[in-house]
Amino acid sequence: MLLAEIKEVIKASPAIQIESKITHLQRRAWNVLLANAYDELPTAEVHRVNVVELATRLGFNSKKLDYLKETLEALVDCKVKWNLLNKDKQEKWGVASLLSEVEIENGICTYAFTPYLRYKLYNPRIYARLNLQMQDRFTSRYALILWEVCFDYFDIARKAGETPFIPLETFRELVGLEKEKYQTFKELNRNVIKPAIKEINELTGYFVEVEHRRLGRKIGELKFRITKPKQLSSDAPAPETVFADTYDLPEIARELVEAGVSRKEALRIASQEWDVVDADTLPEAEKLDFAVYVAEKIQLAAYARNVSNPGGFIIQAIRENYRDPLLAEELHEKKLEEHKAMLEVLKADFSEKKSALLQQAVRENPVLLEQAAAKITSRFARARLETYASVADAYKVGGMVTSEINYILAEEFCQDLLAPVLQQYEDEKARIQQKYPTVPKSE
Repeated sequence: MLLAEIKEVIKASPAIQIESKITHLQRRAWNVLLANAYDELPTAEVHRVNVVELATRLGFNSKKLDYLKETLEALVDCKVKWNLLNKDKQEKWGVASLLSEVEIENGICTYAFTPYLRYKLYNPRIYARLNLQMQDRFTSRYALILWEVCFDYFDIARKAGETPFIPLETFRELVGLEKEKYQTFKELNRNVIKPAIKEINELTGYFVEVEHRRLGRKIGELKFRITKPKQLSSDAPAPETVFADTYDLPEIARELVEAGVSRKEALRIASQEWDVVDADTLPEAEKLDFAVYVAEKIQLAAYARNVSNPGGFIIQAIRENYRDPLLAEELHEKKLEEHKAMLEVLKADFSEKKSALLQQAVRENPVLLEQAAAKITSRFARARLETYASVADAYKVGGMVTSEINYILAEEFCQDLLAPVLQQYEDEKARIQQKYPTVPKSE
């Protein structure tokens, strides 16, 4: 079977619940490699896949094959802890490498799992069937990880499921956060949990929500619930509940439907935007994002007392511009936080790709290291460099010297190599800026 024809991967639960120090691309690649090898696991010690076909399956073009090779090679060195949530209470998995070996020659990638891992992956006591096309939709590794964990607990018969309560430290391990990153729950929630849930709910046909549990005065555990909204026939009325089949609607319309507005009215408001607001109550539209304006009216319905028809209240609030200055300020700040979180995720992904390409460049042309090191102007970095036997040794260690060399390489020696990735980053940043504009405060 061609790799492009493989639609899903059977993935053992302990292999889903891993300490995710792997990148977004590495996790996607490993899922595809497992799906490609699955039927052969009992009989074959090694498995093969065409590198170009694999690159295409992961969304790469021919110019990025070297970066793909680095990703595959990294999976051999990647050791992870398994079964963090202990879903299979009879299975105690320790530390294992994702691949035991990988070789790329003449356009063919040959790879292998350890014998013990092969057996466990082919005969899992508990597992989830993961849609490979679904994983291709995610741009954030946090969203992909949370998606796999939630779907691991999804009951197809009930069209719903929930994880156990997960201690925050375990959750941080699941998504691969370093100890110093997002140390407070507010930061974790803003930069990881909310963006991941938002991406899942926007890009899949499933709805994920989170429940917090306090330990003392602080939030200490998280539980995630996942549901499959009912598929409606074309002539069936849309239910006015949060479980409406809304994932295919524009974002504004979806939020309105989930708040109780009829599907027809929600689509009308989303398409006409400021035209639905009475002219004599119209705010300075050029200074306000319509999505923020609608969100404010939805929140007003939630805060207002004695509202028997939230949908009707929201429509009237939008039309007549009901106001609450404190709420407007709160929503403004929320929009800015979403915008900042999306840009941080994008920047981290770009930095990861940039670093991999620069490492590839110096491996292929070691002279670049010496040339870049010669241009270091930082007194502290030069002093640090002199403590190593060679520039190569200092570069491998990381830290200040590596940062300085990478900066010089990017600015003076590797512009052409980085140009496609930089352009992709700028295009995606422009898209985010358009979708999550910096919103001026309401007056």
